[in-house]
Amino acid sequence: MKFTLDTNILVGLVRLYPRDIFPAMWSNIESAVAAGEACICEAILREVKRGGDELYTWAKSLEGFVCGVTEEELAVVAEIAAAHPEWVQGQLNEADPFVIAHAKAEKSTIVTEENRKGSNALGKNQKIPNVADEHGVAAIKFFDYVREQGWQF
Repeated sequence: MKFTLDTNILVGLVRLYPRDIFPAMWSNIESAVAAGEACICEAILREVKRGGDELYTWAKSLEGFVCGVTEEELAVVAEIAAAHPEWVQGQLNEADPFVIAHAKAEKSTIVTEENRKGSNALGKNQKIPNVADEHGVAAIKFFDYVREQGWQF
């Protein structure tokens, strides 16, 4: 099974599971990447770069972690933009359509800490799980990902 990680997963690793305290967590993610089971799209790397810290260096240097955008993905991003024209506002939600498009193309599951919004949510307030549902893409939380991987600490 393949997984596409959202920015909040990477930021959560740094904030909640620092490498010096949770080295096995980081090692497991690196092993999943090496096995071709986990990745991020280029748009996520751009978001991480804005933080300008070690997380960007780590993500960029991890071979096979960052996947380039394809024409197929760009077509899905365009569909998402047409269906939800208010969703992306500058840097707000900028990478989200790319995460969904990548997961759809790769037939992977998105790992995100975003919560679904109710059915009456405004277009600008949509979240990855809502829009992913529209494209037949599953979205799970980080602990569900850890459980699916069978990791225990």
